[in-house]
Parts: sequence; C-alpha cells; structure tokens
Amino acid sequence: MDRRKLEALQRLAALSAMKRDAELAKLAAVAQSRNRLKTALSALKTTEAPLTAEDEGGSVDPAMLAARLAHRRWIETRHSRLNQQLAATTADWLRQRPAASRAFGRAEVLETLRDRAQAACRDARGKER
Repeated sequence: MDRRKLEALQRLAALSAMKRDAELAKLAAVAQSRNRLKTALSALKTTEAPLTAEDEGGSVDPAMLAARLAHRRWIETRHSRLNQQLAATTADWLRQRPAASRAFGRAEVLETLRDRAQAACRDARGKER
C-alpha cells in the first residue's frame, strides 16, 4: 500500500472516530435523561401517602383529607407527565441506538484496516532495507 492511501485511511479512521464519539455522546445524553426520569418516577411512587386523615381519637379531619386528596391528584398528574416524557425519551434513545452502533462499528473497522495497512507498510519498508 502506498503512502497516500495509508494517509487517506488514517484520516478516514480519525473522522470515523470523531463521528463515533459524537454519536455515543448523543446516546449517553438521552440515556442519562431517561435514567433521571425513571428515578423521578420511582421517587414519586415512594412519596404517596395513605388517604386516611384520622387523628389520635379516630375522627376524620376534613381539611387533612382535602389536602391529601389534592396531593394525590398532583402526584397522579405529575406521574402522567413523567410517563409521557419517559416514553418520548425512550423513543429518542431507541432511534439513537442504531446510529451509535453503526458509527461504532465503522470506527472499529477503519481502525483495524488502518492498523493492518500500517503494519504492511512497516513490513514493506523492512524488506526494502
């Protein structure tokens, strides 16, 4: 392999590595967003309080019951929004995965070809001497 082809292969491998890094960064950002949403949903589930609003005497406090019902409605609304955001983020993540996989594979192949070409050039120079 001549020197120009090797240099071209090295440039292609470098570009491919940059593309791989960019695609993996995008995928990581979406995955991080997905994990944050999952954590928020999990935390929201643990904050749910029972609807009982009885005091020590066993009587029901209407104000406390109203406050807990309002809190429950807020939790349900927030839960619904988080699920919608999680679905959209998961769809983005699923769209990003093939591009990242393809970029990763291309970079690996080009790096292997570059390494082989460099080894062939070294061997050719060694035989000339």
